[in-house]
Amino acid sequence: MKSPLKHGLWIIICALVLVSASAQSQGTDIRGIVSDSLTSQRIPFANITIVGTSRGAATNNSGFFLVPKVPPGEYQVTASVIGYRRKVLNVSVKPGRAIDVNFQLASTPVEKEEVLVTAARRREVTEINTSIHVLEPRELKLAPVIAQEDVFHSLKMLPGIVSTSDVSSRFYVRGGAGDQNLVLLDGMKIFNPFHALGVFSLFDPDILQNVEMYTGAFPAGYGGRLSSVVNMTSRDGRSDRLSARGSLDFLSSKIRLEGPAIRGTTWMLNYRESLFSDTFRRIVDQNIPASFSDLFFKFKAQFPNGGKADFSLLSASDELRYSDLYRQTYSMLSPEPDYTWQTSAASGSFSNLLGERVFIQVFAHYTSYKANRSSSTTVEQPAYASVKEPGLRAQATYYTDSQDLFFFGFDLSFVTIEYKPVMKPGVLSNIYNSFVDASTWIRHQARYERFLLDLGLHMDFGSLVVGEEGIGAFQPRLNLSYEAFGNWKAKASIGLFNQRSITVNNEDDVMPIFDAWIKIPDNLPPERVSHIVLGLDGNTSATTSLNIQAYHKHYSSLVVYNRDKIDAADPDYIRGTGNSYGLEVLFRSKISIADLYATYTLSWSNVNNRGFGYPPRYDRRHHVNLLATAEPLKNLEITCRWEFGSGFPYSASVGYFDRLMLGNPFSSPIETETGKPYIAVGEKNGWRLPAYHRLDLSATFRFVVSGIRGSLGGQLINAYDRMNVYYFNRKTGVHTNMLRFFPSATLSLEH
Repeated sequence: MKSPLKHGLWIIICALVLVSASAQSQGTDIRGIVSDSLTSQRIPFANITIVGTSRGAATNNSGFFLVPKVPPGEYQVTASVIGYRRKVLNVSVKPGRAIDVNFQLASTPVEKEEVLVTAARRREVTEINTSIHVLEPRELKLAPVIAQEDVFHSLKMLPGIVSTSDVSSRFYVRGGAGDQNLVLLDGMKIFNPFHALGVFSLFDPDILQNVEMYTGAFPAGYGGRLSSVVNMTSRDGRSDRLSARGSLDFLSSKIRLEGPAIRGTTWMLNYRESLFSDTFRRIVDQNIPASFSDLFFKFKAQFPNGGKADFSLLSASDELRYSDLYRQTYSMLSPEPDYTWQTSAASGSFSNLLGERVFIQVFAHYTSYKANRSSSTTVEQPAYASVKEPGLRAQATYYTDSQDLFFFGFDLSFVTIEYKPVMKPGVLSNIYNSFVDASTWIRHQARYERFLLDLGLHMDFGSLVVGEEGIGAFQPRLNLSYEAFGNWKAKASIGLFNQRSITVNNEDDVMPIFDAWIKIPDNLPPERVSHIVLGLDGNTSATTSLNIQAYHKHYSSLVVYNRDKIDAADPDYIRGTGNSYGLEVLFRSKISIADLYATYTLSWSNVNNRGFGYPPRYDRRHHVNLLATAEPLKNLEITCRWEFGSGFPYSASVGYFDRLMLGNPFSSPIETETGKPYIAVGEKNGWRLPAYHRLDLSATFRFVVSGIRGSLGGQLINAYDRMNVYYFNRKTGVHTNMLRFFPSATLSLEH
């Protein structure tokens, strides 16, 4: 095992040294960092242009840019990005060493049409990938919210993303299962990104600088999941002064503190805690004794040579205490089990320029997830699950003379997964796995006249060295873009992906509560999928953009339950296959004072379990999202959102039968046994729930009083009180509805 990993590390180190040394004789480079003039926050995705030439660049996620091999002369170099004033610097280029040009940009009010068109196209059009959406905090807060702001609820506005419940932040991407989404925060892998019952995620939009959402065909460098990548980058604390912000809503309260420490360093602390249990009960329409809290801390240090170091810490805990509820309310033992969840994660990172042309980023990270189910009855058996993963990730970008880019790196982590279910009273099972998850990758990004090419190879050495994968460990990724006409681009993406760990949730659970991860059994190959995406996007006018994509995903290997299991010797899981395909449309525009955002998704997904085919529970044929925002008065913003979705599949109860229990023939003769009534279930997911639709309204007023900035918001969720069916009770046939009319309010104050 050690030899291939060691060889991979040596190859990457040698490549870094060679390309760095070769770059030093290539001419004069202009390079630098773009940051906020007030807070020193580095600004990603800023456009750098050398006036009067065709040369330029864009800052990376660390705010760094490099324009290679600029001829000697006098130039004006500009930096521009949405939300900041454009800045121009005079630069004198002479033969010799590279020139450092750093920009500090002053923030400015954002024009709405810039947000809706330019910002949306900042990455989707200029980058090559077909299926990427980059969202900033303001965009994460556009949609009306249930009780409190949430990142994952905002992501559900994007095409291709669905949720089986309007009160859950759990999501499914382009027909993929919920455990096929890779969630990253500052390089930390988060295995359980949800608070209790999945109602909200662990991530407060206020701590984030941006969110990169890959809905498919993600490039080399991301692996271990089949469907999507949610890559979140936290923002830095303020560098100019100490600042405090407090918020209160119908569910929780939060406080955020931030400011400078010693010279060149900043810090930020954000803490949230649930306060009002009645709100939980109203959201899920059950008497649920849930509580949660989460804490995020970040420390940043910037060095005179341009280097940057960060330390991030996330801690989240949840409790579901039915025992307390039944003891206090009914003075009896609870028939329901108690649940606790704990997520802890930390990362340290460093980024800087190595040599003349190689920009490196190194992450050391650790993640721990624990879940426990304790029960005093035999209705639901106790269980314990945990995941621990320390790791190291290094990635580098090499800038060439021709402005081509090479990306390469490795990710090495040591995963320990434990699952202890009680299969029957007094019998404890222990599923324990410890393995190395190691990968490396290389990508080449280049322009050939009207073509943009991104070709990469992601190599899963972890599965290769232990014999789980052969040629399947090598996963090619290709993204191609062609400038068709005007600013319209035609795009294509293909790629292969695999996954070695899954959750053991029953996919038919209405609201999964206990998430337990396991490594895929040794008798089965890793899950595998191929992605094909075709797209066309561009501007139909100065304030209108359109993006159309078609995709197909073929799952050549899926882990499914063994429907033919008879006795203990039969495997619990077998290999299945599946397909998912669809069409997505995304439209953005500004009409008069209104900013419009519309998406439509037409999709199909299917799972094949040894010849038995069925649609998964999250298969949705039609899905529409409409969002409109307007600012009729200064500091007053009004938002309206309407969502429509065709019904999800479910398995209906079709009758009852008396099942013979075949007990003790002496105490209960078989010939006189009448049996116990059992429910006969029809074709798996052969029925569809009624169509879903809902209207949400919100208004936010911003104010300043005695130097204190504040915002007061009100939301009307399900404004016309649509009774959307959540599920049918299998025993009674009575349906339970999703969230009914739900008003809420939020108040935030900042100094």
